[in-house]
Amino acid sequence: MSLRSVELPAGVPGRLWLGPMPGRFDAWPAFEANAQRHALAQVVCLTPRAELAELSPQYFAAVVAGRLPFRWLHLPMRNFGAPEDPQAFRRGIGEVAATLRAGEGVLLHCAAGMGRTGTAAACVLKSLGLEVPQALQRVREAGSNPQNAEQSGLVDWF
Repeated sequence: MSLRSVELPAGVPGRLWLGPMPGRFDAWPAFEANAQRHALAQVVCLTPRAELAELSPQYFAAVVAGRLPFRWLHLPMRNFGAPEDPQAFRRGIGEVAATLRAGEGVLLHCAAGMGRTGTAAACVLKSLGLEVPQALQRVREAGSNPQNAEQSGLVDWF
């Protein structure tokens, strides 16, 4: 699985990566090696647990067993939707921004690494000080984007 890098604002020493759900398109052990290569300190899962269990059983098993080689943050959003708890989402995105400011690597993923991932990435960039147009441009350059008015509205709200 190839991870796509997002350009962060000047002065933010971490690395932000976007990608599909670990273990969905490639074997889970291959992702674990990739995570180590990219020095991922945190992985943010944007899918509900049922979707995670269905699409990547080995990843889900590692989550349940607590056998992950990185910190795991769960900020679930329904497919093509927004988070059920916007305030928890806002707090989680703040945690991601702090991790990036601390110089660590973070991966954001949903199922395919497109809409929910792009939405969350734009919110992270806003949390790091970018305006909406610049945040969305950097997310698009990394191959993701909010997929509908609800997701775009979340970025505006954030």
